[in-house]
Amino acid sequence: MNVAGVQLVEGDIQSAGLGLDAGWRDELLTRVTAIVHGAALTRFDAPLDTARAVNVEGTRRVLEFAERCTRLERVTVLSTIYVAGKRTGIIRETELDHDCGFVNAYEQSKYEAEQLARAAMARLPVMVVRLSTVVGAHGSGAVGKPAAIHHAMRFLYNSLLPMMPGTDDSLVDLISTGYAVAAIRHLSERGFTRGATFHVCAAGEAPREAELIDLVVEAFMRYRPAWRRRAIEKPSIVELPTFELFRESVEAVADPVLRASVAVLAPFAPQLAFPKIFDDTQCRAILDGAGIHRDAIRDTLKDVVRFLIETNWTPPCRS
Repeated sequence: MNVAGVQLVEGDIQSAGLGLDAGWRDELLTRVTAIVHGAALTRFDAPLDTARAVNVEGTRRVLEFAERCTRLERVTVLSTIYVAGKRTGIIRETELDHDCGFVNAYEQSKYEAEQLARAAMARLPVMVVRLSTVVGAHGSGAVGKPAAIHHAMRFLYNSLLPMMPGTDDSLVDLISTGYAVAAIRHLSERGFTRGATFHVCAAGEAPREAELIDLVVEAFMRYRPAWRRRAIEKPSIVELPTFELFRESVEAVADPVLRASVAVLAPFAPQLAFPKIFDDTQCRAILDGAGIHRDAIRDTLKDVVRFLIETNWTPPCRS
């Protein structure tokens, strides 16, 4: 199948040989010069064994395939800034190993996958790109598939988000779709640096949690004026133990709708209780030189809220 001059070959990272037809596999092993590994299970509520089966073992299979490619020049492994888990403070691009634990199985499985990628750097031209949370398109606000953060906005819109875990120092690191795509494309091509790890993130431009809530509420009032009349209280920012007690009580006695809202928050929101700032000095040095700059994330957020309201959190399917 051909799409815009690109030939698509279907495979499966959970299968031996990447699930490729034998003929295709043999041909690709002699033709492939570059690999960008972005396949992953991104569900925050997945069990650890399920997340490992895709994110860790899938990465292992991709690296094994790469070792057999006779013309290979570069392998870019896409990871997440949240391999930092429950660490706090400044998180540098050069750092990985820690014993602070993780908020969910997704974070842990991506951490373990990155360990595999780092070990492979000794024998393969491998680079790691850690992505922040991609919130939507700058300008249009378009969201391909609503994720946890978009569902959290929906629950806030419907007054089903009474509290969020966090601290006064909690930053919410978000980037636009366009910045993520441009960064991955450049870093995996002209900016490729064997053995390096790059943070594609908002870094010091990330809004604090309280500011983010204010931005979203202001956007609700701007793009759906009737919402203003509902006089909904903004969620309180509470310590993690308080949020956990709230979650337990909701699961025990609350109505199904409130339970659903908390179920969406529980696997990822506790990350906000471990304030950190992601350093992207090395990444910015390369991207700035290529004229690739971050979109203003506060404007992007407003665009995304407008899009979600206009589509009622159900983006149209793309053909």
